[in-house]
Amino acid sequence: MSYFLAFCLALCWGTAFLASKNIVDVLPPYWGAFARVLAGLLFFAVFFGIKRASLKCSLREIWRPWTIGFMLILLPFAALSWGIQHTVPTIAGIFNGTVPIWSFIAGAILLKGVDRFTWRRAAGVIIGLAGLLVIMRPQWQAALQVPAGKMALYGYGALLVMALSYGVGNVITKKIMVDNTAVNWEANTFHQYVFAAVVLLVISLLIEPMPSLTVFNTKLVLSVISAGVFSSAVAFLLMIALMKRWGATRMASVTYFSPIIAMGTDILFRGRTPHMPELVGMVLIFISLWLIQKKVNAN
Repeated sequence: MSYFLAFCLALCWGTAFLASKNIVDVLPPYWGAFARVLAGLLFFAVFFGIKRASLKCSLREIWRPWTIGFMLILLPFAALSWGIQHTVPTIAGIFNGTVPIWSFIAGAILLKGVDRFTWRRAAGVIIGLAGLLVIMRPQWQAALQVPAGKMALYGYGALLVMALSYGVGNVITKKIMVDNTAVNWEANTFHQYVFAAVVLLVISLLIEPMPSLTVFNTKLVLSVISAGVFSSAVAFLLMIALMKRWGATRMASVTYFSPIIAMGTDILFRGRTPHMPELVGMVLIFISLWLIQKKVNAN
């Protein structure tokens, strides 16, 4: 059952990047992130309404869902929407594949047991970072020659922020949500989305023009549903279920498959062939993930 959940989660995460690219092709980036969050919020409102779940959260505990909402929804969605304007789904998927590296670093500090530090995992971190450098090297070279190269490099930086946020957020979620029952998971999740939606709406209204409703064609609506419902809300439910079984670091290793799925959708729907540095960097990241996610025997 755990491996089936992992497959479904990888599929949800891996298709998010094509959907996000489709969204920002039409909407400004922060409005695109808001649309994705709103779709997830509406899904959970219906889902929890059917369950008749209690969504109460005391003011004393509201920091829990707001913290997770910032780390796993608000910051990474906004960073992805901005960054993918200047790059492609394959690159976004590869950066997302580095999440276990950042989960390992955060887990080694905050968690114990399977998430603790080992020299093998440290080697995995170094190899993974080398993979990122290989992928980014062509853009560094281009940035020195043409102005357009700088924007792609900035896009890589935004995607790195996305991966860092997810990695640290996974560990924080286990620490203040999965391992803590002060707020039930339904209320925690709902308030995460409410917080992220409100903040993104304010940001969008302040710095971007409001998009016209006429731009919401079938492709855009389906992309918002895909990114907001399946790649976000449903993926979050799968992530929590898998985290309870595997722990934060091993759960994050599901992203091992996300770059492959992202690359496949990029080839299939956008006709893009991956470049050699991307393939080499992805192989190095895969080696890194294998070293990091391999189970540590308890002493």
